[in-house]
Amino acid sequence: MPSIENQPLSKLYYSIGEVASMLQVNASLLRFWEKEFNLTVSKKNKKGNRLFSVKEIEQIQRIYQFVKVEGYTLDGAKKALKLKSTTPLAEPVQIVQTAAPTNPNYADIISKLEGIKAKLLNLPVQKESAQKMAIPTLEKEPTPAPIEPPKKRNVEKPKPASDMPTLFDF
Repeated sequence: MPSIENQPLSKLYYSIGEVASMLQVNASLLRFWEKEFNLTVSKKNKKGNRLFSVKEIEQIQRIYQFVKVEGYTLDGAKKALKLKSTTPLAEPVQIVQTAAPTNPNYADIISKLEGIKAKLLNLPVQKESAQKMAIPTLEKEPTPAPIEPPKKRNVEKPKPASDMPTLFDF
């Protein structure tokens, strides 16, 4: 994973090409993220080229972390950015297990699931709802006969009365 943290950010502003090369992505992806995540680029030069500040680069790196490294969807990354906007990127995420058995007894789980299945199968079902839920069977349609190409006709050309060749004989 490319990391901007390993590179010193000494300048005030970086061009989109510089930021793209830091993250090893295309500049078009950064422009897409700018629109998708409503990023505001604080400065543009006279030509209209984007100039990113260090703070904006850190925000882009968080988006990169969520989308490219952790595999979030764009919507998921947007939600994660809202939730984790106050937490720094380098802070490790701690996963806490809540009352999960260390050695699950699969036989108990299977028996509970089979009990639930039996109860579901014994539920009364109305005919209308059963018909709606029934999977329609596809009746086999007759296959059409293959279409044969038209037969060639053996039509003889009428020969001219004279023995001289004509233009149509060649």
